[in-house]
Amino acid sequence: MSKQVVTKQETAIADRTPQVIAAEIRQIESQARQYVLVSAIEIGRRLHEAKALVPHGSWGKWLKENVNYSQSTANNFMRIADEYGGANLQAFANLSYTQAVALLSLPAEEREQFAAEHNVAEMSSRELQAAIKEKQELERKLKEQEEALKAEQERAEEERKKREALYDQYQAELNLRKEQEQKLTELQNQLLAAQNTGDDKAAAKIKTELRKAEKEASEAKARADELEQKMKQLESEIQARIEERVKAREVELQEQAKAREEAAAKQIAELEERLRKNNNVAAIEVKVKFETLVNSFQALITAVNNLENEEQKSAVKGRIASICDEMKAMLTN
Repeated sequence: MSKQVVTKQETAIADRTPQVIAAEIRQIESQARQYVLVSAIEIGRRLHEAKALVPHGSWGKWLKENVNYSQSTANNFMRIADEYGGANLQAFANLSYTQAVALLSLPAEEREQFAAEHNVAEMSSRELQAAIKEKQELERKLKEQEEALKAEQERAEEERKKREALYDQYQAELNLRKEQEQKLTELQNQLLAAQNTGDDKAAAKIKTELRKAEKEASEAKARADELEQKMKQLESEIQARIEERVKAREVELQEQAKAREEAAAKQIAELEERLRKNNNVAAIEVKVKFETLVNSFQALITAVNNLENEEQKSAVKGRIASICDEMKAMLTN
């Protein structure tokens, strides 16, 4: 082997950086994931078929003896066939088996959007499970907030009804008190008239009615005062709850703002990490293919130079030169 050829080979090896090798590995992994997921779907379909044929109660035994699957593993395969085996397979083609299984914990109508938003194919199983858990936790909190809001609305409605009932009672007592005060005034006028005319019998009767009316008026006033106090207490309790809710909301908003900041920082960190790992995958892919082309071209020239027939060698070189011209024309288009 000539010194020139050795130098070219050494240069080619030196150009294969860790980043280039990592890009090649990721490309192979992507292809392997697609194959694994399609294979899992096909396994799931056949497990469905087998389960329909195996006698009732013998499914676990059949799995152990024939395919050495646990029932949970078999269920995962069958669910993958059900959930990913239709028209939406393309949306999840880059997922690994473990990623596909993890996404099963999400409702079917949310998986595709979640996978697109989080770039699931680039996530580790741990990262994916953490992201799903975070989403489910957020949904749980939102549900709790909705339930708390509904309970608060129901409480507010009860308070409104209670306030209205107290107000109606208070108004009724005020009206009754007014009537009793008018009655007292009338009785007092009647008593004065009886005393002026010297009608002691009538005066005595009026005094009895007057004492009774005064007692009723006093009781009515006490009831009205009690209702007024209850209304003030209810208003105070409502105001205290409003202030408590305002403070709780302020704390909640602060926590949400902090959570958003932490989530944004986490997303930025993950993005930076993916960019660091990918190291501009498109550029690396071009470099990989370019290096493959150059190495292949060098190997081709070496093979051509080894041809003993000069006429054949000249013809091949002419064809190579023609192809190079065509490639150059493609670059200028």
